[in-house]
Amino acid sequence: MEHITVPTEDGQDLPATLFESNSGTRGEGPAILISSATAVPRKIYRHFAQYLADNGARAVLTYDYRGMTRPHGARRRQLRMSDWAIHDLPAAAKTLSRHCPDHPIAGLGHSFGGQALGLSGAADRFVRYMTLAAGSGYLPLINDTAKLRLSMNVFGYPLAWALGYLPGWAGMGEDIPFGAFDQWRRWCNSPDYFMSDPSLPETGRFASVTIPMVAVGFEDDPWATRAAIEALVSWYEYADIKIRWFTQKEAGRPVGHFGFFRPEQSEVLWPQIADWLIRA
Repeated sequence: MEHITVPTEDGQDLPATLFESNSGTRGEGPAILISSATAVPRKIYRHFAQYLADNGARAVLTYDYRGMTRPHGARRRQLRMSDWAIHDLPAAAKTLSRHCPDHPIAGLGHSFGGQALGLSGAADRFVRYMTLAAGSGYLPLINDTAKLRLSMNVFGYPLAWALGYLPGWAGMGEDIPFGAFDQWRRWCNSPDYFMSDPSLPETGRFASVTIPMVAVGFEDDPWATRAAIEALVSWYEYADIKIRWFTQKEAGRPVGHFGFFRPEQSEVLWPQIADWLIRA
């Protein structure tokens, strides 16, 4: 495990971690980029990243989106969530390619990381890409919509506006810069999520995604419901994309939106996901 920096083309330095096999033998599979969910730090993915590196991946890179390690301050009011997709994901893929120049790149996008590929314009860097617990964020497609409307619109927005960021104790994960939270909130209130955002012409890039993809969902996930996942899949209309739906019985225990990355899934779910990413 090596902590490195991912430089972006617009001058940001993103903290990142590169994982390689603990055995000292380099894997023969592709290098794998893991792109995070909203307000989720890269440390959440460390166990699964090391598992991939120890089971055939050449290397695995995790990274934090801009503003997530220092969400406070006036400048971060201008930060947009879409910057994570348009600038940060391509920069991370480029950095991983530089570290593993003779290996193809596969991708795993958790939640927002699954949405981000379509906006990034970087799909051609990947030989395949998996979205996991990723769907449209439109609130009526999510379980407990009323609670989320209150959290985002009634309590979250004025709190984030006043502080310049949404604090983690508000229940949305880590601290989120105001600019990113406000953009996300507006998308979640729109039936087409970001696909009808007039300030985001990068939605047209979804049409250029033609690589093999799998969209993984879990029966007990309150965010990435089946309807939300199907909406996301429809945006990737030209990709060779399939849905893999896991029931709680198949998973052997509750998974929800984040549980896949817990080490106790290493015997049931991890081998199935790793097999597609590394050997498909």
